[in-house]
Amino acid sequence: MASVPEPHRPLKVLIVGAGIGGLTAALGLRRHGHEVILFERSQLAKETGAAIHLAPNCHGILRRLGVFPESFGANPVNGVTEYSSSGKLKFDLDLRKALSIWQHPWVLSHRVQLHEDLKRKATSPVGAGTPAVLKTSSIVTNVDPDTATITLEDGSSYAGDLVLGADGVSSVTRRIVAGPDIKPFGSGKSAFRFLIPISQIRENPTTTKLAGREGYMTMWMGDDRRLVMYPCSNNTMMNFVGIHPSELSASRGEGWNRGVSKQVLLDVYSSFEPTVRALLEMVDVSALKVWTLLDMDRIPAWHKGRLALLGDAAHPFLPHQGQGGGIAIEDAASLCVLLPRGTTVDDIPERLALYEKIRDGRAHKVQSLTRLAGMDLNDANRGTFNIMDFMHYNFGHDEWHNTSRALKEHLWSRSGHPIRWRSPLSFGPMPSPRQDHFGQPIPAHDSRFTTYSLRFRTSATYLKTLFPAPGFSFVGPGTVAEASFRCTELRGMKWLGGGGYKYLGLWIHGVQYTRKDGGNVVGSLLVVLLESLADPIITGREELGMPKLFCDIDIDEGTKDSVGVECSWGGVSFLRMQLDRLEEGSAEKTETQTNGTATEAHYGQAVGPEEQGIMFYRYLPAVGKPGEADASYPVLIRDNASSTPRVVKKSRHSRDGRLQFIEGDWNSLPTLHHIAAEFSQIPVYGILEAKVEEGCGVDDLAKAERIE
Repeated sequence: MASVPEPHRPLKVLIVGAGIGGLTAALGLRRHGHEVILFERSQLAKETGAAIHLAPNCHGILRRLGVFPESFGANPVNGVTEYSSSGKLKFDLDLRKALSIWQHPWVLSHRVQLHEDLKRKATSPVGAGTPAVLKTSSIVTNVDPDTATITLEDGSSYAGDLVLGADGVSSVTRRIVAGPDIKPFGSGKSAFRFLIPISQIRENPTTTKLAGREGYMTMWMGDDRRLVMYPCSNNTMMNFVGIHPSELSASRGEGWNRGVSKQVLLDVYSSFEPTVRALLEMVDVSALKVWTLLDMDRIPAWHKGRLALLGDAAHPFLPHQGQGGGIAIEDAASLCVLLPRGTTVDDIPERLALYEKIRDGRAHKVQSLTRLAGMDLNDANRGTFNIMDFMHYNFGHDEWHNTSRALKEHLWSRSGHPIRWRSPLSFGPMPSPRQDHFGQPIPAHDSRFTTYSLRFRTSATYLKTLFPAPGFSFVGPGTVAEASFRCTELRGMKWLGGGGYKYLGLWIHGVQYTRKDGGNVVGSLLVVLLESLADPIITGREELGMPKLFCDIDIDEGTKDSVGVECSWGGVSFLRMQLDRLEEGSAEKTETQTNGTATEAHYGQAVGPEEQGIMFYRYLPAVGKPGEADASYPVLIRDNASSTPRVVKKSRHSRDGRLQFIEGDWNSLPTLHHIAAEFSQIPVYGILEAKVEEGCGVDDLAKAERIE
């Protein structure tokens, strides 16, 4: 009798370093059920430094792991002000409106408070998974990457399945992965770091104006030195970073985090405006530190055997964009996604290779942008730095979503069999709405429709994972986007003998496709169209390349002001849409546009380029060549291109509705589980509009065109 295979055991993960990156990884891996041990060289495992930027790209990851920085005093960034060293105002930006495009806020946190919360959640007996074990005063001197064994300074050793090197800029694990020649080097700059109570700033007549607006980051920029201040700890403390040429403070001691006299600080900024000098006079010298800012060449590899690097061990960051901690958190998130429960020891090397592939480009691009942001000002580059350009790249990324998609593609590629990529794009030719069986057009002016739609705000970073080809992107920046689920019931269709059917689709708004010639087409992207009848599915896939699949669609017009729509397969429901508190409109409206796909205003968003219609992607698999396509290209159906007017005779509207997604499984939804599972991951941040429209005139979509 064959033995029953034992369930996958959790991995034993050894993490060298218990800083922010190491603790984030420990928390995420613990939640997957893995056994985690952290080895911290210091006695108290206290994080050094004063404050940290938690921008949207890392803030969302922390929230996903149950860490909410606002709960321990983090405060939002509301604006940025910059002065020259002489006090001349260069710009004053209120960022509250601009930052609303990001799914998660940009907050400023006390670094120690973030560290303590991560440590507590990673090691607490409360929470999912086995608590991580933190071993302090544990100096790691060597790692065997082949056996995932670490050796401590006292000669003791620990063996695991995986070792993560999160041991900072002076990393021991980096030497093992990248070799002894890759070392940090002085950037030529050092940084004073200190905190001043905001109450003290407010009480001084010279500086009180700087405490008048909460959540503002203020900078004074000299040619080769700058002073940056921003609040933390619920706007009660002001954090300062004073970047300057290293030789101006180097004679006062050695090391990367050393004390320094107040006079040195005052001398460095002696040419700055009186307000700056008044601030510096408030500094408590016992808490004044100076750090040498280190840079490093790009490492040739992020992993070796079963050892991988993250955070400053892989890429030390200069502080000019405040992204060092954020990119370390992204690294940790990527590793957590790549190592879910069920990962085997044999899987680890290829997962670490995928981790390097995912993270290397982004981490080093942010690093290069940081170097650019920190350049000394001169006549060639003065005024060229655009903070919004940097923010759009840095903030518009969700590594959890990004790595999740990359892992899916990796697992698909390792199925053991050639992948037969199937898209709901084509089937076989047959009579259709565009022609009868003689090839003659079929008029549809008298065909009737009722359309039920819900438009909502959701995650742009998640919707990006549903884009069918690299040419698609969002028109604007940000991590918040808009999408619609729209259901239409058609009746009186002559090509169906006077009968009809129902369809429901997912449209993503504000999408552009960039052609090979560099031009853009802007529209709403139709991701999938579910229909209740085989005939329109077959013809729409064959003649238009539309992404169609079958499901049952039931509409419950229960009351005058409430409608329910349900999608199911074989009696198993996977999507429910509810429209409530509908109120009737009276005006009759005639539209020469595609069937309910006209461009609509984006609520609460800046107006972008006008949408030209709906887009979708045609994919026709090549017979006998799994993974290859006979046809693969985007399609556009332009608004106002229809020869059949769409007349809306009655409409009802509200902003009250609900979406419910039910993932199911492969047994209950054998042909639709892949779609139901993706639907279930769509977050709904708010309903923008619920709408029902009734009328006549159904476009045959015959004017669909290839985009390229």
